[in-house]
Amino acid sequence: MTNTDDSPETDFDPRPVTDSELREEYTREQVQRWRDQADEAHQGWFSVLDNQYGKD
Repeated sequence: MTNTDDSPETDFDPRPVTDSELREEYTREQVQRWRDQADEAHQGWFSVLDNQYGKD
């Protein structure tokens, strides 16, 4: 059986780049900013969960 453009690849890696390539492309400061932003968004969800509006 031949591999055509329509058939799925069995060794497909969904990650577009490796971790080492990302380390070369982005600084630690940028990655830390992303982590901080993700933490803030996560805390925002907790504040929504703790909201008592409509629970009484």
